[in-house]
Amino acid sequence: MTSIPNVTINMAMTLDGKVSRPDGRWYGLSSRNDKKRMDEIRSKADVLILGKNSILNDDPVIHLRYVENGNDPRPVILLRSGTLPEDKKVFRFSKQPPLIFCLNGNYSAVRDNLCSVAEIILLPGEDLSPLEVLKHLYEMGYREALLEGGPSLNDSFFRLDLISRIYVTIVPFLIGQNDLPSITGGHKQYFEFDRKKWELKSHDAIENEVFLMYEKIK
Repeated sequence: MTSIPNVTINMAMTLDGKVSRPDGRWYGLSSRNDKKRMDEIRSKADVLILGKNSILNDDPVIHLRYVENGNDPRPVILLRSGTLPEDKKVFRFSKQPPLIFCLNGNYSAVRDNLCSVAEIILLPGEDLSPLEVLKHLYEMGYREALLEGGPSLNDSFFRLDLISRIYVTIVPFLIGQNDLPSITGGHKQYFEFDRKKWELKSHDAIENEVFLMYEKIK
């Protein structure tokens, strides 16, 4: 079996299971405690995998702010189509140039737009396979990957059984809109979804938030 990095997901969700506001963004819903916990998790990763929508909607700060003497994970961006503005924070403030995986259909646009601020890797085929991305990352020496994409990106990794650990922060809000996304999406259920596959390894409550960590049962 080909070796791949260990993959961890870190997400926050409301009490009714939503991972974004009605406008598609997350601002204002998590606390300083959650941001500290996020940086602690990031500091243990070699790479931080992001999707296009997360960067466009939230423009996340990638570098560590709450962990002293920690090493920033290298940003990895999966671009199945189109490109990104070069003024996004991931390009302006990352200590290492982001890695961008793209396809033949958008390689030229990504290269022309972002070659000065990122390292670009072209993958063959018509879709970005999460498994192929992980194989490349392992060959480059990366062993721990943290996935901070949106529900669609998470879904593509879950469906291939590539996730080994899940961190979830539950924040004390109810949104109520029934068409907002959850931690993972997709139109089809997961195979044997009701068979026990995840074990609760830690839980912690700080003020009004709950921090959970599950590991996949091997």
